Order: sequence, then C-alpha cells, then structure tokens
Amino acid sequence: MNKKTFNNTVLEILINDIVESDLDAIVIPANSRLLPSGTLRCSVLRKAGAEVQFECNRIINKIGVVNVGTAVMTSGGKLAKHIIHVVGPKIGQGKEGKKLMLSTWNSLTLAEEAGLNSIGFHPISMEYIGFSAKICADVMLPTIKKFSLEKSKNLKHISLYLDTLPNYKIFESTLDKLAN
Repeated sequence: MNKKTFNNTVLEILINDIVESDLDAIVIPANSRLLPSGTLRCSVLRKAGAEVQFECNRIINKIGVVNVGTAVMTSGGKLAKHIIHVVGPKIGQGKEGKKLMLSTWNSLTLAEEAGLNSIGFHPISMEYIGFSAKICADVMLPTIKKFSLEKSKNLKHISLYLDTLPNYKIFESTLDKLAN
C-alpha cells in the first residue's frame, strides 16, 4: 500500500478486491445502459443485491443512456453506502485521455456533492477496454490530485484498487512522481 496526502485528502493505491472495501462509495465501470457486463461490474452487482440494478434501470428509463465520461450514483445495496457507475472511454473513440479524465472527475464530483468521505476506484477503462495501466495511472492520478487540491472538502480518503503487482508498481511509480 502506498499513500500520499494532497490538501487534506489521502490518496492510496493497493492490491485488493474493491468488493471487500469499507468505503462510502465505490466506482465501477458501466456501459451506457447500466446493464450488467464485465467481470467487475457483475461481481459488484451480485454482492450489492438486485435493488441496485433496479435503480440503474430506473435511471435509464428516465434519461435514456449515460454518455461516456458521465457518472451516476445509486445506493450501494449490501456493499457500500453508494455505487457510482461511470461510463469510461474505449480506445479508438477519440480524445480518450480527456474522456478518462472526465470520467474520473465526474465520479469524484458526485461523491463530493453527496458529502461522502471516502471513495474507491478500480482503474476506469483499464485492460479490457484497451487502456493500459500506464495510461490509466498517467490520467487518473493527476486528475485525483487536482480534484483533491481544488475541489475536495468532504472527500478525505480516495483509494485505487489494483488487481496485480505489475499494475500496482505502475501506479506506485506515477504516484511517487506526483508527490515530488
């Protein structure tokens, strides 16, 4: 585990399963219809319980689709206080870095506006959507730092959950550079 403090917000990276976290909110990847898809999303929805998917369905019935870079929040069911569902970019869509930054920023904004103290992310759009750990680290970590310094009043703890040691090392190196 590696921790750095920016303003009054602790940013930590760790190797662990996000469904085992004890945070106010967890951020999970979503498709534009908020349907179950992908290993992480399905695992989170299964552990959280059916009510979370019902809330997702109500959101889609109201707004139609969730655009890339946009985040929406539901209750966390049996898992956390809240789940933030974010539609991250895919390689080849254009302006991927900007869209990844917006996905991160908008997730943090939802948590801040809800008065939450802690939030956990699995890197948005990593691997299965085409982003390497290096790209995610180079975009997400500076975005989190900037948000912590400029906007964070309530958020005191932001965690990034990684699944392998090589990915952790990439994020650790980027975080160490940001702190200097």
